[in-house]
Amino acid sequence: MENYFKSWMAHPISKIFMATNFIFAVLFIVSVPSFVKEHITQDAVSIGGKKYDISDVKESSPIAYSKFQSEYKSLLKNTFGEFAQDKLFELVAKDKNLKPSEVLTQGLVVKEPSEEEIINVYMANKAQLGGKSLSETRDKIVGFLKNQQEQEFSRNRYKEIITKYPVDFLIKEPDIVRVTVAENNNPSIGPKDAKITIIEFSDFECPFCKRSQEVNRQLREKYKGQIRWVFRDFPLPFHQDAMYAHMAANCSIEEGKYWDVFNVLFENTGNLSKGNVDALVLNTGISKSKYQNCMKNQTKLKAEIEVDIQDGQKVGVSGTPAFFINGIFVSGALPFENFDEIIQKELKQ
Repeated sequence: MENYFKSWMAHPISKIFMATNFIFAVLFIVSVPSFVKEHITQDAVSIGGKKYDISDVKESSPIAYSKFQSEYKSLLKNTFGEFAQDKLFELVAKDKNLKPSEVLTQGLVVKEPSEEEIINVYMANKAQLGGKSLSETRDKIVGFLKNQQEQEFSRNRYKEIITKYPVDFLIKEPDIVRVTVAENNNPSIGPKDAKITIIEFSDFECPFCKRSQEVNRQLREKYKGQIRWVFRDFPLPFHQDAMYAHMAANCSIEEGKYWDVFNVLFENTGNLSKGNVDALVLNTGISKSKYQNCMKNQTKLKAEIEVDIQDGQKVGVSGTPAFFINGIFVSGALPFENFDEIIQKELKQ
């Protein structure tokens, strides 16, 4: 915050004006220290008598700082979003002489679902209904279909509202924190000179990692030729079958089958026993003898994977999946839009 001052010493000043400024000066002297103490020294941690603030976190642990920035922005957006929604409903309610609770439902007419719709829902979900008949589940299916109508009506109404009353989030973008992450000659997809390099630390036994693969494929498809995607092993210690699966995948690299094995292992995340992993790998067409010979040297394979784990830990990876988009840390199986926003900004630079 900048302060601007004017010189007033050269001008005649009345006694009243001088007294007023004197009082202001006294108040300023008294209040500034308390202001500083309250606002400048807050948000810190004292360790052994030495105080550290967020700038120290940024310097020593950029990933922790990046997480803080991202989560703070998300919290702000959610808070403003809830506030904006309430205000929008107030505006519309006043305009249409309604109660705010009626804004999204005014004019709603829920129709009785057709027999065809009921049967389609029943057949599509029959396996999850525990053997119950259509007559036993009819009321629940009808309720479900009516609820869908209500939700669709509310979504369309909300779109109309924000078209009339646009909502823009004027939230300052957080500082971009980049971390240097080595590729270390790991398997990759995409050109080496791509403008975007994404390094993924992941675990074949991790359900969140499996979930993220669909988003990853969508990104590679949309930005084909613009993204280089690097995969690094990060089997978590509490996933008992993960290490073996990662060793098996690495034994397929020389045969040019890595990404085939990669895909089939993630398709079977919940069933990666050693026997099943071996069968899955061999079903991709890899040479059985070469695979078995490679898997005999487990000490070497584990050492290579440990390098990935240690490199990840050095840059702040503690869970999976973890991504670095041109060094910008992204944690977790997030929606497509979260990655897309960062990539588009990087491509514009």
